[in-house]
Amino acid sequence: KYQTLGMVPWSFPHPHMFPPSLKKLTLIGSHVNWNELSILELLPSLEVLKIKDNFFNGPQWETSDHGFPCLKFLKLSHTDLREWISSSSHFPNLQKLVLNGCLKLKEIPYEIGEIPTLQTIKVYRSSESTMESARQIHESNIDIGNYDLKVFIFHHFEDC
Repeated sequence: KYQTLGMVPWSFPHPHMFPPSLKKLTLIGSHVNWNELSILELLPSLEVLKIKDNFFNGPQWETSDHGFPCLKFLKLSHTDLREWISSSSHFPNLQKLVLNGCLKLKEIPYEIGEIPTLQTIKVYRSSESTMESARQIHESNIDIGNYDLKVFIFHHFEDC
């Protein structure tokens, strides 16, 4: 059910090397370049992806048109990511986004708020600009009558 990899520098194998039924993946602390994440975008059954403790390293992550076809839950925790470039079509089934300790991230891509399946965004102890982008995504959804998207912002540990 869960596949956990971490603490050893390595490169991703070809997508066909992963089990086709892989649904959950947690990646912890290996400092792989964000470009390598494009391999995971091709996993046909991946529903839950947790990226923790700088598994990916570098200032920018740009998702591709291949997207994550089945991804429902994405968690980025304690990364050095600064810029995230994405489109709503790159995560067509995303339901929940969690950002924790993303202190350098400038913002959540505005287009993430346009994902029709998105139900929740949670931001914990991240940059002020990231928290502000979550607020703006929420307000934009309210402006168009989408009251279903819930946004939770926790500034301090005590708030959690």
